[in-house]
Amino acid sequence: MTQTIPSDAKIKKRLTNKAMHYLGRYASTTSRLRQVLQKFAARKLETVPAETIASAIDAVIADCQKFGYVDDDAFIQMRIRTGRKAGQSERQILNKLQQAGIDHDSASESLKAHRAESGDAERLAALIHIRKKRLGPYTKQADDAQALFQKQMAKLARAGFSLDIIKSILALNSIEEAEELEAQYQCEQSF
Repeated sequence: MTQTIPSDAKIKKRLTNKAMHYLGRYASTTSRLRQVLQKFAARKLETVPAETIASAIDAVIADCQKFGYVDDDAFIQMRIRTGRKAGQSERQILNKLQQAGIDHDSASESLKAHRAESGDAERLAALIHIRKKRLGPYTKQADDAQALFQKQMAKLARAGFSLDIIKSILALNSIEEAEELEAQYQCEQSF
């Protein structure tokens, strides 16, 4: 029994349906949508030649971009805002954007533009981070303050914050001081 190759219109229709289903559930980048469609085609359209699949995927992605279903710039901005509100450093946000299929240059430029318009965003993110992770003034005091300080410095460094931000954040003496500073930065920010 021989399998028939579906028409180009049918191939594009199936890929479009898959793209709409996926994009209806998830915010996506062009790169990620391409991966999803390639996996779908490998599973469901295995009899179709690779060059036909590639051109159909390109057409579907172009349509999705034309209608605004996929917008890498909007995705980048959304991830930056979400990351900042979650207390993520620029380095963490950059890594997450690259994992989502955004090229390093685009992600770096967007982060640089965000940094220019909201200068203390990294410091605010660090304050949010220490509050959520119960570090700095939010931690219970231990017997060995120096060892605790070193551990907390290491945690913040692994989270991607710079040394000067880490030192200034860990130098805060009370929860009230940290909350006051966080409120001040939030008033200045517009994420």
